[in-house]
Amino acid sequence: MTRKLTDKPISIGADHRGVVLKERLKGWLQANGYKVKDCGTDGGAERVDAMDYALRLVAEIKENRSDFAIGICGSGQMMAMTANRFPFMRATLLHTAAESVPAREHGDANMLVLGADTVDEATAEQILKTFLDTAALGGRYAERRERLAKLDASGL
Repeated sequence: MTRKLTDKPISIGADHRGVVLKERLKGWLQANGYKVKDCGTDGGAERVDAMDYALRLVAEIKENRSDFAIGICGSGQMMAMTANRFPFMRATLLHTAAESVPAREHGDANMLVLGADTVDEATAEQILKTFLDTAALGGRYAERRERLAKLDASGL
C-alpha cells in the first residue's frame, strides 16, 4: 500500500446479501491500517433494504465523519443509485480493479460500490486496494467534479 488517502474511518455497509463480503473487506481495511465505521447490517439471515444502508453511508460522508464509503448489496445497483441522489456523493459501481483508476482519478469517487453476487472476494479486495491507492487528479477533473455537484434537473 502507498500513502493513505484519509485518516478518518472508512464507512462500510451492506444489505443481507453483502454481509459476508463486508466482513472480509473490513478485515482487509483493518489489516492495512485503516479505521472502519461499520454501518450494518450485521446478520445475513434477515432480509433488509440496501437503500437504508446506503443512506447510512451517505450520512457519514455528509456529516464529515468519513471521506470514503463502501456499499455492498447483491448487484450493487441500489447502493449506487441511492447514494448518487445526493450532489456531494460520487458512488461508483465497480467490477474490476482497472475500473478503480479512472473512477478515482477522473471522477474523484468517494463511495465504492460492489455487488456481492457479481464480484468474488479476492477481486473485491483488489478493487478496494486500487481504489484507495489512487488519488484524484486536479485540473479539469476537479472542475468536472464541481460541475457535477451543481447539476440540477430544473435546468433541463
